Amino acid sequence: MKVLNHGTIKIAIAKILLEDTADIFEILPDNVQILNIKCWEQVAFSTILALKSFERKTNKAKTIKGEILLRASGTLQIKDAIKAVGAKKGENFMVAFGENAEKDLQEILSKIPAEEIPFNDCEKEEVKKLFEKAALVDVL
Repeated sequence: MKVLNHGTIKIAIAKILLEDTADIFEILPDNVQILNIKCWEQVAFSTILALKSFERKTNKAKTIKGEILLRASGTLQIKDAIKAVGAKKGENFMVAFGENAEKDLQEILSKIPAEEIPFNDCEKEEVKKLFEKAALVDVL
């Protein structure tokens, strides 16, 4: 698990091996999202951009969780974002944000049928492309 600080808000990220996505969304609180993407850096950047967009009132989605999906996918349509980066069986990232992000993430991990697995940094060039994709939502 990685924990980052964005001002007063903490962001906690874990990589999980998800067996089943059927009931998982009913369990997730408003400050936790699951993304099926390759790089944890993309999760962090998409979450920071989503939080900033709500602070500036430039958000495109109705919820921060939805905004994270839009940012991670680089699209403005929630259904397209879910198809592109929404939780799927296999390896996913789970992100929690807020004052108690780490505690919230650990609590959810204990309730869902998923195993936490280790993760590494992605290649810098790949991360750069993913950051550009996430930032695109501001100009679309």
